Amino acid sequence: MNDSEHPPTARTRVDTLLLSLVACHECDLLHEKHDLPVGAVARCIRCNAFLYARKYNSIDRTLAVSVAALIMFVVANSFPFLAISVSGNTQSISIISAVFALSDEGMWLLGLLCFGFIILIPLLRVVGLLYILLPLRAGKRLPGIELVFRGIVSLSPWSMMEIYLLGAIVALVKLASMANIILGLSFWAFAVLNILAAVAAQMVDNHTLWEFISHSRGGRLAILSARDNGPVDRGVS
Repeated sequence: MNDSEHPPTARTRVDTLLLSLVACHECDLLHEKHDLPVGAVARCIRCNAFLYARKYNSIDRTLAVSVAALIMFVVANSFPFLAISVSGNTQSISIISAVFALSDEGMWLLGLLCFGFIILIPLLRVVGLLYILLPLRAGKRLPGIELVFRGIVSLSPWSMMEIYLLGAIVALVKLASMANIILGLSFWAFAVLNILAAVAAQMVDNHTLWEFISHSRGGRLAILSARDNGPVDRGVS
């Protein structure tokens, strides 16, 4: 017996209704979703605020960038970040050793915050996206992906890798006249990681991804995958 022979349950009807509506983040006005062409932007009819945009092939592109970001994350945390040479004495430092150095100086709270904002949260975001996208692209669904997706969205404002990189660059400029600075492989990998994180943030389509996750409950992964790669998707006009 196929799915069409089963009458829709109350849960199914509620899920379908929720997927057909989107709320404005500024004025909370509910809008009904309609098909949008690739590149089109949906705006609120009351306050003209941005609702979402239809992005071409956002799932596959986000997956590719996430894999590259994970590789850069491993490289950035596995090699020296920089080395400082003064009067023939050279000392190298890595990202994780800088965190431990703060703790050794009695600033354990600052070290813990740096570990969370610079290492842990960015890692959780990348691994979370891969946890969602890799199985779904293989036609499978791992448990708890709705919770993981909500966690990724909630953690996004707390990833502060770019602030760490900017602070490092400012410090390097000030130290350049007093010591010889040697940038390590980790520095360049961390810089690329920041670029990839920014690209992924612009590339991911939260509405399409959430719809992708929701449809995976009903075994309609192939249908939604085709729609995500096609010229139109459900959106708001």
